[in-house]
Amino acid sequence: MKHLKKLALFSAILLTLLMGSCDALFSNKFQEFGLGQVDSAALASANSDTLIAQSGINSGDISQSFIDAALKDDTTKNAVIAELTTASTSGDPKVEQTAQALLIEIKLQDTGAKEVVSNMGGLLDLFTGDDQPDPTTAAGMNAIIDTLIPADMSDEDLVSVFNNLDLLANNEIADFGANLVANGGLQNDNIDTASIAQTAVLATVVEVLDPVAGYASVGEALVAALNNEDPAKDFDDFVIIPAGGLDDLTNDANLTAIFTAAGLGDLIDKLDS
Repeated sequence: MKHLKKLALFSAILLTLLMGSCDALFSNKFQEFGLGQVDSAALASANSDTLIAQSGINSGDISQSFIDAALKDDTTKNAVIAELTTASTSGDPKVEQTAQALLIEIKLQDTGAKEVVSNMGGLLDLFTGDDQPDPTTAAGMNAIIDTLIPADMSDEDLVSVFNNLDLLANNEIADFGANLVANGGLQNDNIDTASIAQTAVLATVVEVLDPVAGYASVGEALVAALNNEDPAKDFDDFVIIPAGGLDDLTNDANLTAIFTAAGLGDLIDKLDS
């Protein structure tokens, strides 16, 4: 279970540094300024410029009203995602990165993964407190699971969350990181790279793991590992960990670019030591 403890520490340290001075990940500036709710029907036919303006991202925060409207129904969601996906390859790095950031948040909330990602901060209390859990014991694993996983989330939903984080890492997060690398860093200073970084940590960890034979997906394997009560089995009995272990994450160019954009480039070196 040493790899799981590494993941917990990696995630919790990052989240603490990112969120120490923030009251919330996304405050709704539209509501604060009395601009009302975003019209879902209008979003379905909006171009990328309008979507970006309506999202509030250029004010430093993504409007929750925008996310709710974009996800109100499949027609609107698919139209918004298609338009932003086109914008993410527009040739204008600022527009591309902004569209990619919106896609990450939309898909994070659409899949339910936001609930798990947002709980990573609670792991810090576990691993820096007086009564640190031992991931090799049932009690320790239960403490980690209870902190990270929402109590009302079913195993089926959790499998879906992990699988969608895997997809997010391979697509939108990878694209955002690659864009940062290709264009010399962040082109829109209003993008909340801190929240993207915390998502990228967990998503990238999930992405580098593979299920052992007998499991259909990494999500299925991870949920089986979290539910394991057999003391003879370890994390490695459920997932295949890359040869370099989870430490190889610190050598991921895209993840490093996201950390650097969030002002956390030095953290990569610390985690690699």
